[in-house]
Amino acid sequence: MLVLWLVAASVMAVEPEDAEAANVASPPAAENGQDTGEEQGADEQASLIDRHHQYVDTQVQRASLWADAFFEDPNYEAEAAYSQIRIRPEFYYRQEQGAAGRFRFRARFNLPNLGRRVSLVAGADEDNGGLDNSIDDDRDDGAVGLQFFLTESESWNTSFTAGVKFNEFAAFFGPRVRYQHAVGEKGSYRLTQTLRWQTNNAWQINSRVDLNRVINDFFFFRQTFDGRWRGEKAEQEGYRTQVSSFLTQRLSPRSGLQYEFSTVFHTRPDTHVDKYVVSVRYRKRTKRHWLYYEIVPQISFENEYDYKFNPGIRLRLEIFYGGKGARQFWRRESEDTEDFRW
Repeated sequence: MLVLWLVAASVMAVEPEDAEAANVASPPAAENGQDTGEEQGADEQASLIDRHHQYVDTQVQRASLWADAFFEDPNYEAEAAYSQIRIRPEFYYRQEQGAAGRFRFRARFNLPNLGRRVSLVAGADEDNGGLDNSIDDDRDDGAVGLQFFLTESESWNTSFTAGVKFNEFAAFFGPRVRYQHAVGEKGSYRLTQTLRWQTNNAWQINSRVDLNRVINDFFFFRQTFDGRWRGEKAEQEGYRTQVSSFLTQRLSPRSGLQYEFSTVFHTRPDTHVDKYVVSVRYRKRTKRHWLYYEIVPQISFENEYDYKFNPGIRLRLEIFYGGKGARQFWRRESEDTEDFRW
């Protein structure tokens, strides 16, 4: 972990191009003190707008938003206030586990009468911090609730979710806080903290750190540290951590590749690596804007099977109704457009 942090920190150590702008001397005061105050207030407001516009329009933020939206990162999904229905049939095959299938449903409905600050969510609870695409954990597939968006700015996004899970038949609620900051035109970091508590005394804390870096016009790199502490599994797995490296390659406005190397380890009964996973995710939007498909070959080495070579594949269809072609982020037009460029 320490070595990865040091490597990631060295990659992110890029000074913003406009760093010198912060040291520019303030303009001389006018003779009329009141006019000076009003002018300074107007200048500060204009400066804030300019900084916000510049932040959102940085190359790394556009690339990050494209990667999050196109590849459907749950971390991004939880921050978006839009209406959408997503249907996702999946098929898995792994040599050691065999074949399995899953049908997942996810719906989000924006409630405009509440000022676009509340969404009704139903189906798979993907905001609950799943660490991987494991087929054997479907405890979060049946939920309905309300997500309240509290703060939305260039750096902060906070929300509060409350609802009911039917598989366990328990009410749940908890906050979610995200802070992100750009480092120059090609680097950024994002911190996410989620807390969930259920009425059956189950609880879960998720922490995530994303370090982002634009390599060129077609490649985007992300180093992710994802930790989960789940109450009912604390004695068996302790603190579960996943360290992942993602290299996203934009092939065209409708297709992309994502190369992933992940390591998952637990602290109980002792600190050990649970598995290593190497995968290549090919995702493409068809001629119909509401239909995507994925082909994901992967290789894993798992502690459960004595780290044997375990090849597998995942096939997935995703059908969207609603906001996929017109989603917004910070009230901006979607990055998923034909003329989008990093």
